[in-house]
Amino acid sequence: MPSDQIIVAGVLWLLIGIGVATAAVLAGRPFLPWLLYGVAFWPLALFHLVFWRQRMRGGSPLDEDET
Repeated sequence: MPSDQIIVAGVLWLLIGIGVATAAVLAGRPFLPWLLYGVAFWPLALFHLVFWRQRMRGGSPLDEDET
């Protein structure tokens, strides 16, 4: 793989990680941890972002209605 292709792949990887972090901010999560998570493991981070339920502020998991 020529070095130009490696650089392009790295830039794309970084842009995808930034996209995951931006989507996390829109979902009410902090930017920097999601940026690091998104750049390191973007497929897993994207999966977590899509399927992880939004946390309720001031509540606990036991307070949820179980209907």
